[in-house]
Amino acid sequence: HGHAKLVAASKDILRKAISNIKGGVRISEIGRLIETEAKKAGYTVIRNLTGHGIGRSLHEEPHEIANYRDRFNRQRFKKNSVVAIETFISTRSTMADTQADGWTLKGNRGGFVAQHEHTIMVTDGQPVIFTAQNGIWD
Repeated sequence: HGHAKLVAASKDILRKAISNIKGGVRISEIGRLIETEAKKAGYTVIRNLTGHGIGRSLHEEPHEIANYRDRFNRQRFKKNSVVAIETFISTRSTMADTQADGWTLKGNRGGFVAQHEHTIMVTDGQPVIFTAQNGIWD
């Protein structure tokens, strides 16, 4: 399909982001890491799609784990919290627009997007990856 480099970058960036998450780390610093790594690889990030906390509901606090440094986000990862870390790496677009069907998303500048995610538990060391069996790194 010609997008193996984009897909590989998304996976690699997700791995790097997860390996830097522990209790007390600023959420915005992980966003900075994701965006910096994407730029190094020649890509952009989708700014209005994010990771999030998970609990009894699919989306819980923290409600936004952005793929860029949000200087207004002062939140830190909390030990023992469960979060979905998601990369949205793009060849051109920086925003996703919802289409008329209410479900389909399209990049504002066209191009292609690779999205990968893992659900993790934040610890004082390396996170526990609950979704490791999904095989995205195989």
